[in-house]
Amino acid sequence: MKSLQNRLHLGLGISLLVLTALVWWLVNTSISHITTNMMLTRLEHDAQALLAGLQQSPQGDLSLKNLQVGHIYQQVYSGHYYVVSSNKLTLRSHSLWDQTLQHPPVSTGQIIVQKTDGPDGQRLLQWTSRFKRFNHPITITVAEDTNDLLTALRTFNLYFAMAAVAIFTALLLIQGFIVRQSLRSLSAIKKQLQALSTGKIKTLSQQVPSEIIPLVDEVNHLLQQLSKQLKRSRNSTGNLAHSLKHPLNLLMQLAESDNNELPKSIRNELHVNTQKILQLMEGELKRAMLVGAGTPGQRFYPDKELSGLINVLQRVYHDKELNFTCNIMPNFTFSADRDDMLELIGNLLDNACKWSAGLVHCTIKQQEKNVIIHIEDNGNGCNKQQLSTLTQRGVRADESITGTGLGLAIVKDIVELYAGKIEFSQSKLGGLSVRVYLPLAE
Repeated sequence: MKSLQNRLHLGLGISLLVLTALVWWLVNTSISHITTNMMLTRLEHDAQALLAGLQQSPQGDLSLKNLQVGHIYQQVYSGHYYVVSSNKLTLRSHSLWDQTLQHPPVSTGQIIVQKTDGPDGQRLLQWTSRFKRFNHPITITVAEDTNDLLTALRTFNLYFAMAAVAIFTALLLIQGFIVRQSLRSLSAIKKQLQALSTGKIKTLSQQVPSEIIPLVDEVNHLLQQLSKQLKRSRNSTGNLAHSLKHPLNLLMQLAESDNNELPKSIRNELHVNTQKILQLMEGELKRAMLVGAGTPGQRFYPDKELSGLINVLQRVYHDKELNFTCNIMPNFTFSADRDDMLELIGNLLDNACKWSAGLVHCTIKQQEKNVIIHIEDNGNGCNKQQLSTLTQRGVRADESITGTGLGLAIVKDIVELYAGKIEFSQSKLGGLSVRVYLPLAE
């Protein structure tokens, strides 16, 4: 369960349930204990009254004086019973009728409390103790029916359970309201994160709860570091390419010169390798020119960015009369890193310009949950075997045309980064047709 709100609901709900169960157990146990103690106290008082009411005849026989424990003991199966026994005599309450009470062996001064079955299916709480009076050991057993008590406890438990369920439900609703209100303060940071992911903002605002400010600060710091690192990396690549351009030109002049000090084979090898390095360098410079200066993570606006790309490519391929036709949905934008998209579309357009016979067509649109980028040209195209190898690094369909063979491989890497797919086919214009499908970010 990944939702913080659901975790809080579950944790607090379980806590309330445990607390409610604990309160029910404490209340039920306390009431049962209190009522049982009250019954035992009453039974002990009745036993003391029975002991005080004993009298001995001149012949040594024991009997009870006028009844001092209440008329309840005279009613048959009233639920209140006693048995007084000695060596010579056993006295039973009239309420027992033809029944009796069985008591365990007990010593003088000892008190035994037990629950036992009584007359008429009653459940009795029985108190038994042994005394010594008139030099006779006397055992007194007093019992009371607990069925009424158990019925009252069951009724109480029923009502308590109903009340507990109502209170538990009310507390859950109150808890849910409090949790939602507490987490609502996080909605601002959630909206900001969504805006950040779509490129609408560049940093997170600190107008958030104080507990979240350290996280916001760390995210902003990370965004700044990533932006600086990306810019530094691209600037370093461009600077390096510019720095190498002059020494490479000197090496190429040396390789092409008629200097007899160097064997022709060495000059040829030097010429080939410096030419390859120069192509790689030119490719990096062209890539930096296509991407330009931008901020990573912004939304991509094809209609605004494509015109700049076309202007750059027209300057790069000034020896060709290129005719660009573009079909872009008006005001269309999607969430993607600007630099990634410029590099992807720039490489595709650069490849089309390189092979084109003068016509390059570009379409960018949304279809269902995908952004479709379709670029085609009217060049010579590729056969089926060449189409299957276009995205391999260093592979070029025509070795007679200069290039590094890395452009479409870079395109493939970017497409895979966005979990998209790329398709190559023969264009209706006669050249190569490239379709890129990028899933729209939710």
